Amino acid sequence: MKSKSLQFKFNEILKNHNFTFRRYLLAISGGVDSMVLLDLFRQTSANFQVAHCNFQLRGEDSNGDEEFVRNYCGLHNIPFHSVRFDVEAYQKTGNYSVEMACRNLRYDWFAEIQQINHLEDLVTAHHSDDNIETFLINLSRGTGLKGLVGMQIDNGKIFRPLLNFTKNDLLEYAKNNTLAWREDYTNATDDYTRNKIRHHILSVLKEVHTQFDENFLATLSHINDNYLIVQQRVDELASCLFTGSNPIKIEIKELKKLEPLETYIHYLFEKYNFNSPYEILKFLDAETGSEIKSTTYRLIKDREYLLLKNIEEIDDNEITILDDFIEIKSLNLKFVKSINPHENATEIVDFTSILFPLKLRKVKEGDYFYPIGMKGQKKLISKFMKDLKLSKLEKEQVWLLCDQKDQIIWVVNYRLDERFKTTKASKNFLNITLC
Repeated sequence: MKSKSLQFKFNEILKNHNFTFRRYLLAISGGVDSMVLLDLFRQTSANFQVAHCNFQLRGEDSNGDEEFVRNYCGLHNIPFHSVRFDVEAYQKTGNYSVEMACRNLRYDWFAEIQQINHLEDLVTAHHSDDNIETFLINLSRGTGLKGLVGMQIDNGKIFRPLLNFTKNDLLEYAKNNTLAWREDYTNATDDYTRNKIRHHILSVLKEVHTQFDENFLATLSHINDNYLIVQQRVDELASCLFTGSNPIKIEIKELKKLEPLETYIHYLFEKYNFNSPYEILKFLDAETGSEIKSTTYRLIKDREYLLLKNIEEIDDNEITILDDFIEIKSLNLKFVKSINPHENATEIVDFTSILFPLKLRKVKEGDYFYPIGMKGQKKLISKFMKDLKLSKLEKEQVWLLCDQKDQIIWVVNYRLDERFKTTKASKNFLNITLC
C-alpha cells in the first residue's frame, strides 16, 4: 500500500467517524506506529490532543521517549499531556504482570485526561498485526468466541483508525514521509508473550501465506458476523427469561431447558461479569438464600428462581426521629402527631405508649416483637420474615421502627407490634403515612 493511498483511506475512516464533531486524545508512545498516527492526524483538521505515558522501565530511554514526543508537540503547537508511573509499586497492589500493570495505569489515566479536557474519543495506533497477535494470544488461552472477534476500529470507547493497515504499511508511510520515531529495544526481545508471537509465529505465517493479512481480516469479519448472530439469539432469550429489573428474576426450570446449557449460561451472564459458567451451573441446585458474586452483580438463589441484582452498598445507617413530626424521604415515610387518627394513615400508634427518640434501623440477629393479632405471643423477626417467604434481597430491605429502649414498634410496611396499638383510651396518635 503506497503512502498516498494510506492517507486517503485514513481520511475516509475519519470522515465515517464524523471527526469534525469530535475531540480526540491520541495515545502516543513515540514509536513508529504512533508517530504515523500523529502525522496522519496532523494532516487533517481534526481537533486532538496528545497523551504520553512514561513507565520508567527503560531508564533514560523512557525519558528520551517522553522528551521526543513533548518536543514534537511543542514544535507543532499540539496540546500535550504526560505522566510518569511507578509500575513496580502498582504491581504490589495486586497480582499484576508488568503488561497488565501498564495497561491498567495508562487507561485509567487516559480516562482522567479525557474527562478533564472533554475529549470524547481515545485514539490508539493499533494495526492489523496487533489484532492478529491478540487473536493468537486469546486462542492460546482457550478463549470463547468473543475473544476471537478481535479489536474493533471503534468500540465506543477506543477509536483505532489504523486497525486495517499492516505494520509494513505504516513503515512504508513513515519512510516515504521521512518521519522520525523512537525505537523501543524491548520490542526486539522475547521477554513478553506478544513479542514471542510476533517474532516466532506471525513471521512464519506471513512467510507461508503471502496473502495472510488479507485472509486474516476476512476471517475476523466472518467470526464477528457469527458472534453478532449468537448475541442476537442470546438477547432474544434474555428478553423472555430475564424479567423485572434490579433484581432481575430468572426461573431456574426454564433456564435448565436450554441446550447446550453451559454455553447459554456463559453468554447470558457474561454481561454481568460472571466469567465462570461452571460456577453458575452448580449454583442452580444450591440452597435457597445462597449467593455468588461477580465484580458488579449478586446472584441469589430464591427457591425456584435466581435473583440478579447489581452490587450496591447496603444502607445500615440508623435514622433518628427526635420530633413528633418528620418526613423521611429516603423511605417515603411521614410521621405526624394528632389528637385524632388520620384516615389515610398507613399505621397509627398510641403516642403515649412510645418513648422518644425513635429510630429506624435494619434487622439484627435475635430481634423479636409481639405481632398485632397474635395475643401477645413473641416472635423472632427472622421467623416472621421466613413465614412471609421473603427473599434474601427483600429481607435486606426490611426496616424496623424502634423506641428509646430499642423495643420494636413496627416492622415497616409489614406488621405493627401489639404493645403499641391504639385503644379506645388513646387520646394522642402518631400517624405514619407512606408518602
